[in-house]
Amino acid sequence: MREYFDARSIRCDDGRTAELIYYLTWEEADGCIGYGAEVIMHRGGTRDSASVPNITTSKIRMGEILTLLCRNTVTPCTLCEIIAEQMHNF
Repeated sequence: MREYFDARSIRCDDGRTAELIYYLTWEEADGCIGYGAEVIMHRGGTRDSASVPNITTSKIRMGEILTLLCRNTVTPCTLCEIIAEQMHNF
């Protein structure tokens, strides 16, 4: 499942504008909820997306991570790398 979190606009290297949409995702397994992130980028007529499930069992912590992703306008192509880096730091 997923829930809208936030959106940002960025200017790409080619001068076009892209819209980034961030979602909080979650799935339940064995009575435990795992929260993750999804980023969708719309640019012109194209759509790219990436998601990382089950990052944490804390919805509050996941909100902090999503806030960081939004603030730094993380795109789908760098989402996995940034999440891995964040998990290494905690």
